[in-house]
Amino acid sequence: MKKSITILFIFILISISLTKTYAQDDCFGLGSIFSSILYSGIHGGYGFQQFSAEGFNNSNKAFNEDPSRNFSEKMDEFGTAAGFKFGINLFQFLVDDWIIGMKLSYHILKEQHESTENLAAGGTAITEYELTYYSFHAGLSFAYYISKHLDLKIADLMLTFNSADLEYRFNQTNQPAIEQELSSINNPIGFNASTGLTFYIIPPYIAIEGTIGYSFFSIDEMRGSGNAITNFIDGGGLYAFAQLNIAIPFN
Repeated sequence: MKKSITILFIFILISISLTKTYAQDDCFGLGSIFSSILYSGIHGGYGFQQFSAEGFNNSNKAFNEDPSRNFSEKMDEFGTAAGFKFGINLFQFLVDDWIIGMKLSYHILKEQHESTENLAAGGTAITEYELTYYSFHAGLSFAYYISKHLDLKIADLMLTFNSADLEYRFNQTNQPAIEQELSSINNPIGFNASTGLTFYIIPPYIAIEGTIGYSFFSIDEMRGSGNAITNFIDGGGLYAFAQLNIAIPFN
């Protein structure tokens, strides 16, 4: 999948370089079909993604309830990852105050928890998990033009291609550290939908965008170091992002 994503990005970048687009201020009153093309651009932002990790959390619950362990801090449940997104706004068209666009983005989000045990022989044992969630999004955006400073985002509809890595670290007093890594396999395609607002600081070139939506995805199995976790992430959830948009006119 990573090879396919790389090829897709290269194809899109070549397409952008060969396609003439126009800025938003240039799209009014030109009287041609090309006048409806607004601009291309890039974006980046920060946010969070909620999810249901039943398989993984059930394993951690059994670990927390082990009566032979003396915890000073138990392992928290996983279910909210935070991090960054970046991407490309391929194009946007203005049709009777409706803005229709196509965009791509890549998300890298993390969630980390640890537990601490007090050992009978003295010292501590720290168990740590760090989950990294990767998601490539491709889809369409529908918004309504309110003014040169504000667009109402009706819906972003995206297909998502998801994967994950899980790092396990175990540190015990006077013992060498143990580290293992598991990676996802055979992940089904997901889907998400969101709405929000776009405020243009310098129309149409620089804007701040806020979105909130719901995602549908799963990570069926994690494998690595002779270990496996099934039903790792069984469902998506609410997500929200704030991002900076920068338009790139080619006129």
